[in-house]
Formats: sequence, structure tokens, C-alpha cells
Amino acid sequence: MKKLFLFVLTGCLFFTTLSVNAQTEFKPFRVDVGLGYAICDGGGGVLLNFEPKYAVIPELSVGVKFELDLIVRDLQVTPSGDIATGTAQAMASYLATADYHLSKNTFRPFVGAGLGIYQIASASATTTSSGTNDADVDGRSNFGAMLRAGFDVSHFRLVLAYNFAGKDALDNNTGFFSITAGAYIGGGKVK
Repeated sequence: MKKLFLFVLTGCLFFTTLSVNAQTEFKPFRVDVGLGYAICDGGGGVLLNFEPKYAVIPELSVGVKFELDLIVRDLQVTPSGDIATGTAQAMASYLATADYHLSKNTFRPFVGAGLGIYQIASASATTTSSGTNDADVDGRSNFGAMLRAGFDVSHFRLVLAYNFAGKDALDNNTGFFSITAGAYIGGGKVK
């Protein structure tokens, strides 16, 4: 369902921009910063990212994205409240990215992708009211990918993305869908 939503959104943005003919030039270098929410099976979390990029042609920007994700999955507490279990993940990703803007106007929808490394630290814990604790902590690095779509308007940026981060060392799937709002510094209209 999430992939269908992303596909429909991308298609709508693409066909909306085909009818607009205005041309605007933008400065080639910019830095994106964003804060977002990660949505995954059985949980969610927050993310923060930083991405310097350069427009090699007006429509195509390439860059490097650094992101930190903190996600809690499968948090369960028994009805009596005496046993709690869950998994927490901290991920740092370093991705080479490319975005293709579908318009040269002030409102600029885009589609993009990234490839790189996801460093994942995972902790799984069970706690009881009697004070018994059981925890397992481990880390792993995976090669992964990211697909995204969104839009830029003025210096505001909204992005929907899916990260294919593989499995963590505890054999949990770490892929997640995210929505990020942010801003960019530089990259404005050429005066």
C-alpha cells in the first residue's frame, strides 16, 4: 500500500509539471537539512538528515546524504504491566544521492535515489516487574538503497522515502518508510 501511494504521488507530480512552461534558473550548490518521522512494521521513530548537493545540470542534483534514525519496534507490555519487550535501533546512513527535478519553476517536484552504507545498532530487551532483565545488543553495517519523491518550493522541502537497509545483527528487518520536512540553504533563484 505504501509503495502504491508513493507511485501515485510521483505520477501526479510528474503530470502536473508537464503543463507548466516557465523556466527559472537556480544556483547549483545547496545544503538540505531535514527532520522527519520513520514508519516501520511494528513501530516508528525520528530522523535527522543533512545533505550537501550540486546540480550538474539544472534538473539533476547529486550529493551525499548523512542521516541518523532512532526507531523503536515491537514494543509490547502485558495487560498487567509486569512484562515489557521491545527492540530499539539506531541507524546512521551515508548515501550517494541523485535527484531529478521535474520542473524548473519555483514549485519543483522531484524523484530520487541513493546508494550507500547503513550502520545499525540494535537492542532487544525484556523487563519484568520483579527486576529480571534480559537484553541483547549488537551492530552491523549493510549496503543499502533509498528511493524518494517530493517537492521543493522556495526554500522548503518535503520528502517521502523508503530505505532498504537490510537486516540488523539480531535478524530484524530494518527497512522503513519516512516523511521528512526541511529546508535548504543555497540553491535559490539566480537573480
